[in-house]
Amino acid sequence: MKIRHLFVFFLGLLSLPSFGQEEGKMKLYPIEQLEGSWRKKFSYKRQIIESPMALQIPLLEARDPEVSYEFLTYKRQKRGAEIISAITTGFSIYTFLSKGQVSDGFYWSVVGGAAVLNLYLGAVSMKHFNRALKRYNELAQTDSKISLQMNTHGFSGNSVGLVWNYQF
Repeated sequence: MKIRHLFVFFLGLLSLPSFGQEEGKMKLYPIEQLEGSWRKKFSYKRQIIESPMALQIPLLEARDPEVSYEFLTYKRQKRGAEIISAITTGFSIYTFLSKGQVSDGFYWSVVGGAAVLNLYLGAVSMKHFNRALKRYNELAQTDSKISLQMNTHGFSGNSVGLVWNYQF
């Protein structure tokens, strides 16, 4: 009797994953960019978000390789810009505390080079973030989309029509 109960118990454990307990597709909500006076702000689920880094969770929840690659590249480049700024700040403090040991030309070339590198990394990283955001919003809009489409059919000509994409 105990063996039969044990057998039924293990059979039940083995069959649990096969009852359709597969992870379903998550609902993605679009992210809007709001232009502010000096900064861009973002609207996600009716919440105003000021930092692009705060959008890490919704962007990575899309589980799209292109969105993940672009956002993680943005994050890595942003971190690199922060490290360069910290090193430049440390160099400036060292120069201030030990006057006369660092020439003015070397100081300004290091600070100017770091500023140019930070501007470049900031521009390139925002380009990666915008690509990730654009791809995410495309994925969020794939649930239901109506568009105008034109197809060519070789010698028979062109056709124009409305296309309705709906994910069942």
